[in-house]
Amino acid sequence: MKRILIPVDGSQPAIHAVQALLAARAYDPVERVDLLSVQIPLKSGKIGRGLSQAEIDAYYQDEGRTALQEASSLLSQAGVPFEARVEIGAAADTIVRIADETGADEIYMGSRGLGSVSSLFMGSVATRVLHLTELPVTLVK
Repeated sequence: MKRILIPVDGSQPAIHAVQALLAARAYDPVERVDLLSVQIPLKSGKIGRGLSQAEIDAYYQDEGRTALQEASSLLSQAGVPFEARVEIGAAADTIVRIADETGADEIYMGSRGLGSVSSLFMGSVATRVLHLTELPVTLVK
């Protein structure tokens, strides 16, 4: 049985990655899923001005939990054991690091993320993950 990492950002491709995993487990059993929301650090300057580190950290956690909600619900309804976590950092590097830390056997991820600019970004994240990891990566539209 496999341990799978699924990075999610709340986008439909990320949800489709969860759905693809749920469909695939009929012929490829899954032991556990690690859901990951990677929050990109705010650039210093005007955005963070006047906010405490605790407020910034709470913002990251809130955004991460929101991104994890639908994927968590799908896995819960299907009875698949999972752990959800929020990390802050460069998306692709963080995804690969967490895959290594959790002992993932495979990564399922959406090929694109939220929004038009984010969509280009997530596409580049998927490409970078492919280059950084030795693990099998399933990209889902």
